[in-house]
Amino acid sequence: MLFHSPNFLIFFIAVLIPYFMYKRSRIAVLALANAVFYGFSGFKILLLFVLVTIATFCIVHGMRKENWRWLFWVGILLNLMNLAFFKYTLFLLNSFQGLTGIRFGFADYTQFSIVLPIGISFYTFELISYLIDVRRGETVPTRSFLTFWTFVSMFPHLIAGPIMRGNELIPQLELLSEKRVSWMEVKYGLYLFFIGTIKKIILADNLAPVADSFFNKAHALSGTESWIAAYLFTFQIYFDFSAYSDMALGLGYIMGVQLAQNFITPYLSSNPTEFWKRWHITLSRWIRDYIYIGLGGNRKGRARTQFNLLAAMLLSGLWHGANWTFVLWGGLHGILLVLHKWSLRLNRWRRINQLRGTRLYHILAVAVFFHITVWTWVFFRAPNFSLGWSMTQEMMKVNVNDLVRHPLFLAICGLYVLHLAENWIRSDESRSGWVWHRVPAPVRGLLYFILVLTIIYFTKGETYNFIYFQF
Repeated sequence: MLFHSPNFLIFFIAVLIPYFMYKRSRIAVLALANAVFYGFSGFKILLLFVLVTIATFCIVHGMRKENWRWLFWVGILLNLMNLAFFKYTLFLLNSFQGLTGIRFGFADYTQFSIVLPIGISFYTFELISYLIDVRRGETVPTRSFLTFWTFVSMFPHLIAGPIMRGNELIPQLELLSEKRVSWMEVKYGLYLFFIGTIKKIILADNLAPVADSFFNKAHALSGTESWIAAYLFTFQIYFDFSAYSDMALGLGYIMGVQLAQNFITPYLSSNPTEFWKRWHITLSRWIRDYIYIGLGGNRKGRARTQFNLLAAMLLSGLWHGANWTFVLWGGLHGILLVLHKWSLRLNRWRRINQLRGTRLYHILAVAVFFHITVWTWVFFRAPNFSLGWSMTQEMMKVNVNDLVRHPLFLAICGLYVLHLAENWIRSDESRSGWVWHRVPAPVRGLLYFILVLTIIYFTKGETYNFIYFQF
């Protein structure tokens, strides 16, 4: 169910009624609601999810025994195999066939398809992190399977994150039966859900067909059109993914549960390190804590640090999808992170350090890195490497005068202004709230009414799934 669909609103209201009426049964209500929500994807997919969750729960408790610690690796392998089978089987077979010509006896498995269980990447990462955190002693495993199931399957963040840790969410769930959900939490949750709805319906879903129209003819695009296509997708994927995250956080607040923030206006980043602290924050933390640090982090010298960064980002790219374009996208960001690490060594020179501290340098750095980010999104969106490379070649030959005169360039500038406005509003919500409440109540009411009518108007068009549902 899509968060902005009538079906979901009916479902959510049906959940909230018993959730608030029967305070002591909130975990049971949520556990059942999660199963119903995920069950819309299909009973077999729900059954697989439940079985993997049960197996992981049993392994977590079994591996704590002195002679059963090896079960940890069974749990890791079980979850990785579940993810790999559904997400990477055909990708690996196709890649192997392309390199060797061997088909393993299949007539032509390029015509086969495997249904990817929705949200499998997100719940797999949560289960793996839980196993690792328990092994490291950072999390005490809950003895309640109902609580564990609710942690893994909680419907607001199940399909596309944020990726939650056991020590972040389980303590909140254990206190739900005693928690009094305040009106301020509900109001803030509605505010976040409303912001996410605007991003999804008014912005992302209207950018999608325009961006698609360019990428569908990527091989024939000029340099100007290639940049316009890349700009459009850059904002489409941000508004789409951050919309889901805002709506998820909003739903959590309404129920008195605080989920992790996943975005902080990432296109205002001045370097790749800052970008990954602002974009898909919970995935960045996961990659850092369980892959980068697991490989040795920065503890084994500069060369090994750079290798670990690159390896972590390559795996991050592969996590996003079973296609070499995603691996390349991750590799490009890995290279950017390595280059940024190298550039920090220049700060030993006082004048360079002073220059980097100026506001002008920061503005220029944001502008430059934004365009580098726009270019990398080409390989994320392009269906294959050749089209991505074709667009890159054209982008390198662009005439700037033609680009700024393109009919859509002004609209793209407007999207960036919206991004700046969001940063201003969200960076200090108490200040922006104070400003908003200085506006006369009738004017605020009229603006709310206009926004609601606008959302209703745009819901009449084609509905698009959230982009990250496919991952």
